[in-house]
Amino acid sequence: MTDSSLARKRKKVTYTASTQGIERAEKALKRLGFESKSNFAQSQLLSRSTVTKFFQCQPIQLDSFKRICKALTLNWAEVARIIEEGQSQGLERNNYSSPDTDEVVQVQAVHRQVTVVDKQSKKIKAVIVLEGDINSVNSDLKVSLELALLTYPGDTIKITDIQAGSIRLIVEGSQEDIEWLVSRIQSGGLTELSGFPVEDIQILNESLDDEENDELNDKWHLVQEIVNHAVEGRNLRNADLSDADLIGVNLSGADLSGADLSGADLIGANLIIANLSGAKLSGADLIGADLIGANLSGVNLIGADLIGANLSGANLIGADLIGANLSGAKLSGANLISTDLSHAYLGGAKLRDANLRGANLMGANLIGANLSGANLSDVNLSDVNVKNARFGNNQGISEAIKRDLIQKGAIFADSPGDRSSILLSG
Repeated sequence: MTDSSLARKRKKVTYTASTQGIERAEKALKRLGFESKSNFAQSQLLSRSTVTKFFQCQPIQLDSFKRICKALTLNWAEVARIIEEGQSQGLERNNYSSPDTDEVVQVQAVHRQVTVVDKQSKKIKAVIVLEGDINSVNSDLKVSLELALLTYPGDTIKITDIQAGSIRLIVEGSQEDIEWLVSRIQSGGLTELSGFPVEDIQILNESLDDEENDELNDKWHLVQEIVNHAVEGRNLRNADLSDADLIGVNLSGADLSGADLSGADLIGANLIIANLSGAKLSGADLIGADLIGANLSGVNLIGADLIGANLSGANLIGADLIGANLSGAKLSGANLISTDLSHAYLGGAKLRDANLRGANLMGANLIGANLSGANLSDVNLSDVNVKNARFGNNQGISEAIKRDLIQKGAIFADSPGDRSSILLSG
């Protein structure tokens, strides 16, 4: 499998484990003999951060949620409190009926619904997830939402419970009425209930969906293959490698354009001259990764950890690095035109001769960074922390900007080796 389109096939739904679910998961971890959560994560080829989030009742994407529960021999729907323990022994899968998309959807503002067949009552059960904060609603929410549902055809639909994790409505009704509700949401005919947005749908049945399970198996088989065998120069365009443990893998020269690497562990990975154009790397851990000459144009690196990463000469045109940790990263000669580095941590980063024209450095931390020779034309430097940051021979720096930066603690050497021109402040 060399050219996967899994990353683009559907929205990435995220689920949060319930407190009761985590209690069961902790017991299962011990029962199955895993020495630690880190050891468990490694055994499942999952990133440590993904497993940590699961056990901290934070949202993780559904396929990772299912993988964890399966490894712990738990019913994922019970762990997520979609159903009560023992309610449905056959509940194993999700049918996705939304249009193809690569949008990531989180439970805190999730855009999905889930339906389940209740064999005993011959009714369909559904979880309608509304965008909003459950803590902001009042005790009359159930009544008002039920009345809102009854304004549409489908008078068998009843709300049986309301749960946290955004606003999750557990409803039931006849198959005809629930299917009508599904079609209304899919077509955009039903977009809100009592002012709370309803945006998409996810169907959950009792039978296994062979196609979906085959796709997920393909994903983890691919991860295993990458971990066990060198894949230098391999075509991994659009591959779904999200949440995967890829520590130290050799992906040099690989085509990872459009790939989903969000939440992946890429610590110490070899990504020299890899093509990561348009890839999703939000929340990825790239500490110590080698990205020399890599193409990262248009990449999403929001919140990514790139401590000590070597990005010398890398192409990061238009990349999204909001809040990324680039402490000590090597970015000398990197192309950072129009890159968003707002609120990024660049302490001690080496940005010598980097092209930052039009970049957004608002609120960035540049303590001790080296920006000598960097092109700073049209760069947004508002609220930037430049204490002990080194500048000099920078294109696009006016005298007024220079004075302001010196006042904030920057060090300027206008001529290489000319110590007399270094100005210190603060």
